[in-house]
Amino acid sequence: MRRVAAGFFFVVAMLLSLQPAFGRGGHDYADALEKSILFFEGQRSGKLPPSQRMGWRGDSGLHDGDEIGVTSLSRRRAPPRPHWSAFSSWRRLWVDLVGGYYDAGDNIKFGFPMAFTTTVLSWSIVEFGRYMGPQLPYARDAVRWATDYLLKATADPTRIHVQVGDPFADHACWERPEDMDTPRTVYTVDAQKPGSEVAAETAAALAAASIVFKSVDRPYAAKLLNRSIQVFGFADAHRGSYNLSVGKWVTEFYCDYSGYQRVLVLGMHGLICGPQDELVWAAAWMYKATNNRYYRDYVADNIQNLYNVGEFGWDDKSSGVYVFVTKNSIVPHSSNPQEMADGFVCAMLPESPSRTVDYSPGASFPVLYSKFN
Repeated sequence: MRRVAAGFFFVVAMLLSLQPAFGRGGHDYADALEKSILFFEGQRSGKLPPSQRMGWRGDSGLHDGDEIGVTSLSRRRAPPRPHWSAFSSWRRLWVDLVGGYYDAGDNIKFGFPMAFTTTVLSWSIVEFGRYMGPQLPYARDAVRWATDYLLKATADPTRIHVQVGDPFADHACWERPEDMDTPRTVYTVDAQKPGSEVAAETAAALAAASIVFKSVDRPYAAKLLNRSIQVFGFADAHRGSYNLSVGKWVTEFYCDYSGYQRVLVLGMHGLICGPQDELVWAAAWMYKATNNRYYRDYVADNIQNLYNVGEFGWDDKSSGVYVFVTKNSIVPHSSNPQEMADGFVCAMLPESPSRTVDYSPGASFPVLYSKFN
């Protein structure tokens, strides 16, 4: 079910890459585009804006981050948040994690797939925004709702808050987010308990979004880009998997099966490992956003660590890296990435003899998870 949910998020993002038009069978893809963006408004957490079009949704998760707590000089337990100003000795230290998106049909904010969705949604706008017509501002709003949250989650350069909500308690109680009373536990990665895959994907999301806003809000784009540089540095400097750092709170829902690194060789001092999909994916987006050769060289030095697994999703970005790197000429076209990109495209085309995915009836996009559920 978790892969189905993530697959739905991905299909929604992919719909944003379709040029509004009527497709085979008379399907109105302009209408599909509008509904795809509207879906994100339905998943919003936090204080909803006046522009919210789904009027039946209300504010929710307004105290996300409070669980981390407030401390005082005497280190006694602080009073409840609404009464903090009545105590001059209390210092307000809680983390604001209000906002972002709920995952699929539950009330958890899973940072890993949320960041990936933000990256792909941004990619859709970068490539096809000129075709989105009146839906383009709504698409940008959808990206910004995510990046505003990701900026909060990465405000401390020494840690990243990667999830809000106890998934086991949440899944045991089916309720509207406006009414939820399950624990809003915050899960975090840091130098001691790293999470390279979720941190790198967050960096990719911020970098991709900075390109989206560069032409319409340069100060915000610069803020996103600066934060992406910080977060990528954190992801690369503190190598480790959030599967281990966060444990069952993520592995039973969004486990990173592909891993954040690949074992290259057994050396004199043990295993020698190289960065894998999320770190290379993030570096590619960093180069696209900054034109800094450091990130281009990072991609060129590590892209050979990737596999071509024939799918592209929140878990494994290898195929996305091949396509993105080839299209943007980040590495030479004569190199292996172009061959891998061609192989992935051939696996997607409906008339290809090497197609590995199924298509929904009459659709012009593949159901990428159909053979994995």
